[in-house]
Parts: sequence; structure tokens; C-alpha cells
Amino acid sequence: MRVRFLAVCAATALVGIGVAGCSTADDADTASAGATDTNSAAGAASVEHVFGTTTVEGAPERIVATSSQWVDALLELGVQPVGYISAGAMGDDRGLYPWQSDVSGDAVDLAAGNPAAVDGPLPVEPIAALEPDLILGNWQVATPEAYDTLDAVAPTLAPLSELGVDNWDAQLRALGTLLDRSDEAEQVIADTDAQMDEAALPGLEGKTGVLAQYMFATDQFVVVADPDDGAAALFSRLGMTLPQSLVDEAGVSQGRLMLSPERVDALVADLLIILPNGGTEADLMALPGFDQLPAVTGGGLAVVDYPTVVAFNTPSASSTLYALGAIGPQLDAVAGS
Repeated sequence: MRVRFLAVCAATALVGIGVAGCSTADDADTASAGATDTNSAAGAASVEHVFGTTTVEGAPERIVATSSQWVDALLELGVQPVGYISAGAMGDDRGLYPWQSDVSGDAVDLAAGNPAAVDGPLPVEPIAALEPDLILGNWQVATPEAYDTLDAVAPTLAPLSELGVDNWDAQLRALGTLLDRSDEAEQVIADTDAQMDEAALPGLEGKTGVLAQYMFATDQFVVVADPDDGAAALFSRLGMTLPQSLVDEAGVSQGRLMLSPERVDALVADLLIILPNGGTEADLMALPGFDQLPAVTGGGLAVVDYPTVVAFNTPSASSTLYALGAIGPQLDAVAGS
């Protein structure tokens, strides 16, 4: 099984989940990332991103989504992509995740004839052939050169921030601005927040959570260690935090840690969500010390499959709710319910 923690800053991949080397924005960068400006009188809308500002005239109708987050954002606003980069063999027969069943059968899977697009550079010519009027870029748009190439085809959004994973609500607001659907975007955000508030059990306040995978092919844990990363947003929404030791170890230059199996102690947390990449739950339990982790002994261990780890790792409104549904018993256990 190949899998990667999607949407990191570089196109570097580890058996399918790109992980290392993401820089973290400082507070000022984070505050300004994704800032939008709308000029309704001129029929133009603009969104800021890491490589500048993208402006569109009128409402885009032919939109290419290059990541699952952008596919989700479109669906949440009732808009169909004309093309998308799928998860390939890790999705269903169309390369989609369980919460994306509403994608039209007319939408073109741009990875179907370009499997490298799942993990690497975007297929520019097939994208251009769809004659898009907006390209929603994500981690694959990692350099100014990559951005310029796509922007020459159609107005393109690069990542909205320097974070490893953009926050889903920032993406939804940016898309709402470009589509002149800001009110709808705010309603989706409000509805999702309300459902997450219901899941935020009082006993979760102050508890710790970790999102990780163990890559059996390389004998490494990969751990989300940046509290500002979009992949960590769910924990804070539930009143939880990342273990401070992980945050300190990652520092300001790297939001995800790659650790040897001897570092199982780094996973000391009340809630541990982990993908056994290339193995099973039994294989995890066989790692020295794993079965003694607080999450294991306290009922807070959630061993998840590929779609579920993607739902956590590159969250959207819809994937977040899917993810929460997958860990209800663990949340109850951690909260002491």
C-alpha cells in the first residue's frame, strides 16, 4: 500500500504521502494568507496566495480542482469541477473518496492517463485541453515557475499560506469570493462549526492528540507537529492540543516529524490517530513500546484506513465530518464519557 501525507509544501513523496520540509508561516503571514478583495462593481474578484494575487472577471464556470480539498470546497458550494486530480488507486473506481460521491460523472479525472499527477507535477496540457477559466492549485504548485505555467493557461490559485496544509475554511472563503458565493461559503462554515461543536465533548478540553502514520517500508513514524497546520485544526477545534514536546522538536522550520521506531515515546498523547502504512494494527502493536502508549491503554487509539487519514490530513468541511464519524468511540474514551 502506498500513501502519502498530502498537501505539504514540496512535491517530495514518501511511498505516496509527501511529508518533509514544510516551512511554517509566522503570525503575520498566516493572518494575511488567503486575504480576499472583491470589486463587485467591476465584476472582478481577487484572492491573495503565496505567489501573489489572482483576479477573475465574472464567475468562473469551468474549474479544475487539483486536490481533494478543492474538490470538496466546490461540492460544498454546489459547483462541479470540469476536471480533478484524483487519488488514483487509493480512491474508488473514479479515484474519489467516500464523501465525494456527488462529483459528476462528466468530470475528467486528470490522473487517469497521468498517474504521476497523483503525487507530482500537474499535467499542464490535459488541464489546458479542458479550457478552464479557473485552476485551483495546492501543494503541487510549489514554485513560482509552476504557478506561472498554470496561470498562463487560466487564472490559478497557489497555496493560500506557507502552512503544510491550508485551513479548509480559508479555502472555502477564497472560493466563495471568486464565485461570488461568499454567503453560501459562510453558511457551510457555520454549519460545519456547529457540528464540530457538538463533537467537542467537555472532557476533551486540554487533552492531547496526534495524527501520524507508520511507514513499514522505511520503518518511520511521520507525525504532524505544527499546531497551525490545517491537519491539526481539528484538534484545536475540539479543545485539544498537540503534545508540546512534538511542537518543540519540530521547531519553526519543519511542521512534520519523521521519527525512527525507537521514538515511539513521541506519540505519548491521549488520542492517537494513525495509519499503518504497509501493515496492520497487529504490526503496530508489535513495535516495542507501542502497546504501552497512553492512547492504547486508555482507549484513545484510532487505527484508520487511507481515506480516513486523508480526511484528517487534508481536511475540508465534508471530510472533517467524515473523520469525526470514524473516531466517535475514541473521543468518548478520551473525554471520559
